[in-house]
Amino acid sequence: MEDLIRDLNAIIMNNEVKGVVESRKREFMENRFGDERVWLTELTYCILVANTSAKSGLKCIKALTESGKLFDGSIKDIEEILKINGYRYPRKRAEYIIEARLRIKEIKEVVERTIDPNGRRNWLRRNVKGLGMKESSHFLRNMGYFDYAIIDRHILKILSKYGIAKIEQRKLTVKRYLELEKLIKELSMKLNVEPGILDLYLWYMDTGEVLK
Repeated sequence: MEDLIRDLNAIIMNNEVKGVVESRKREFMENRFGDERVWLTELTYCILVANTSAKSGLKCIKALTESGKLFDGSIKDIEEILKINGYRYPRKRAEYIIEARLRIKEIKEVVERTIDPNGRRNWLRRNVKGLGMKESSHFLRNMGYFDYAIIDRHILKILSKYGIAKIEQRKLTVKRYLELEKLIKELSMKLNVEPGILDLYLWYMDTGEVLK
């Protein structure tokens, strides 16, 4: 853990990286006060990046929003855009996106009125198709709630590299996810960076990029 803290501190002290991270943080905080279209856009992105790459998700959400089909297209329209952009699961994700669009008002209201962080995330993963622990955490972070760790393969790779946790061969159970999240929260406290923002630094450590 001490070696990881040392190396992360060096990244956090890098003004260029810190500037990009702080810019992302402001975007996330602004998203929380956005309208239902903003919420739907971020939710769709988090649905799209499940079991695929962030860059693929970014490419597809850009195509969906620029065409306007995210907000008024049919399931066939959305599926076709995903196919054109080389997305791996066009039909299933199109179904999830349409359902999210129909329920975005409810989703926004529940997230905003739920005070307990765990209750907020648990409601999402149990009630929104396409969201598990990671995707729910990702969505909440992108909407300006920074209490959550987004434990994906990049984070697991780093935890394994530093001997903190083994890379999981199977999908994380809720119990295991919470155990790993506890480690990330301990790390975030020592670095004085919120878990959801620490994720951006960890992502940079593994990929050399700060996405979202």
